[in-house]
Amino acid sequence: MQFTEHNNSIKITVPVTLDALSADVVKSAMQQAGYSRCFVIQDQITNLLVEYQQIQQKIKDKVKAEGDTLTYRIAEKKDAELSFDIAEDTMSAAAIITAAWGGAPVSANSLVKAAQEAGIVFGFSKEHIIKLVTHASKAEPGSRVKLIIARGRDVKHGENSRFEAIIPEMQSRRNRPLVQSEEKADLRDFGVIPAVQAGDAMIRRHPPTAGVDGMTVTGSLIAAVPGQVIEWQLAEGVELSAQDPELLLAARDGLPRVVEHGATVDEVFTVKNVDLATGHIIFKGSVVINGDVTEGMKVIAGGNVFVKGFVEGTLIDAGGDIKIGGSIIGHQIPSAEKDSSYSTELKARGDIQCNLAQYARLSSEGNVYINKQIMHCAVAAAKVYAGPEDNPNGKVIGGYFYLDYGIYTGNLGAPSSSKILIELNRLVDPIAEKQDVLRVSITAAKKDMQDIREQLEKLKKIEGNAQIEKRRLELTAEFEEHKSVALALIEDVKQLEQQRQEKLAATIIVARQQLFSAVEVHFGKDQIRSRREYGPSKILLVDGSPAIEPFF
Repeated sequence: MQFTEHNNSIKITVPVTLDALSADVVKSAMQQAGYSRCFVIQDQITNLLVEYQQIQQKIKDKVKAEGDTLTYRIAEKKDAELSFDIAEDTMSAAAIITAAWGGAPVSANSLVKAAQEAGIVFGFSKEHIIKLVTHASKAEPGSRVKLIIARGRDVKHGENSRFEAIIPEMQSRRNRPLVQSEEKADLRDFGVIPAVQAGDAMIRRHPPTAGVDGMTVTGSLIAAVPGQVIEWQLAEGVELSAQDPELLLAARDGLPRVVEHGATVDEVFTVKNVDLATGHIIFKGSVVINGDVTEGMKVIAGGNVFVKGFVEGTLIDAGGDIKIGGSIIGHQIPSAEKDSSYSTELKARGDIQCNLAQYARLSSEGNVYINKQIMHCAVAAAKVYAGPEDNPNGKVIGGYFYLDYGIYTGNLGAPSSSKILIELNRLVDPIAEKQDVLRVSITAAKKDMQDIREQLEKLKKIEGNAQIEKRRLELTAEFEEHKSVALALIEDVKQLEQQRQEKLAATIIVARQQLFSAVEVHFGKDQIRSRREYGPSKILLVDGSPAIEPFF
């Protein structure tokens, strides 16, 4: 057999003999001749074999003498093919190479040139381009290889003014007791209560940033929105520096507290104990109690509340944080129900921190930090940490929790199977309520549409006249209006559902040491309950469904 190549066509010349000829023999010969990666024209090989056998038969029948040769175009070389797929948002572009049939592969330079001709001019990845052309040159002939070769630059919008607390203690110190030595810590000592004197610097306002423009792979600029100047919110006890308008100073002695876009200096009321001798404490600033809050007493403060000892009182209500050096001790034993009554209640617009809590209701717009153990409490908060935040090793036993994001603890539950009910729904319940209201409106709109549809059906049965036609047009317009409203409401429900799912996806329960039975967790309407003891575990949504998984 002989092979000749002309204009990328491969021809075979075969002398007809009494030897058998098959497609495998032809392809083996092609491989030996270096044409194995060429595109085989199967029909031509079939025609070659048929004619070969016909002539061979004539030779066998001695009708024809040996010596005839057959020439057929049985293969061709095809260069690699290149195409591009630009994403709908033009923020990425992929190159697709169909591997060559014995022809020329796509080079990196030719790929970039073709991409530019296709409108891709920005964000090329040299590494990806080389990887793609290398892979395509070794791929099976005719196979398709695809890889993103260019990415746009995401726009980075400017940030608004940023407010930085200069005094670290103004931020929540959380439950991090002072370490007295490498092995010893006073769990009741959270350090010196922060205080400022008139003229002390408190907050620095950093200027807004301009942002960074984005760029699509096709070269279109995405303009960044510059950040805005956020004005100071000057609360009581503070003033701007005369020399630096970006610096907030204390205007009086007191306890500093961060507020939105600024700070305030609370006047301080200090008392040894809150008991029958002092009566209830109601104060617009911060309250420092060097001892205890005894049973039946109330403390209501506009700022932070610091209690050095324990709390048995009826109520502590703070406009900032509540920090208890000792324990919160209630005297009733509630079941794990959200409507249980408690003898002791704490409410804070900031965080709540203490050493131990039992049989109390804790409501926080921030987080709840328990150094050691929380038992049979009702808690509303963003997160609950039992133990230090960087190593939650405390215990959560019994109670009801209504949270934004989750619980981080050492042990969750108890060997006695004390029931714990955790609802991770504080952020999603308002969304679900909005959805319910919208669904009622959608139902009403659909009912109106059905009523109009029935009226239109009735009008069809009446002989037409100008007045009926006018009424029909009015009803049709009214129907379309209700339909438009219903579709808009349905879209609002879908957007709210996306928000709800995103918030649920951010929730998690972590038990770093042990998870016991009788722990029930609600993710929206979905729920899961532990029915045995587990080692280190986490409870979260996996593919949209609640699951208990090992925690590593």
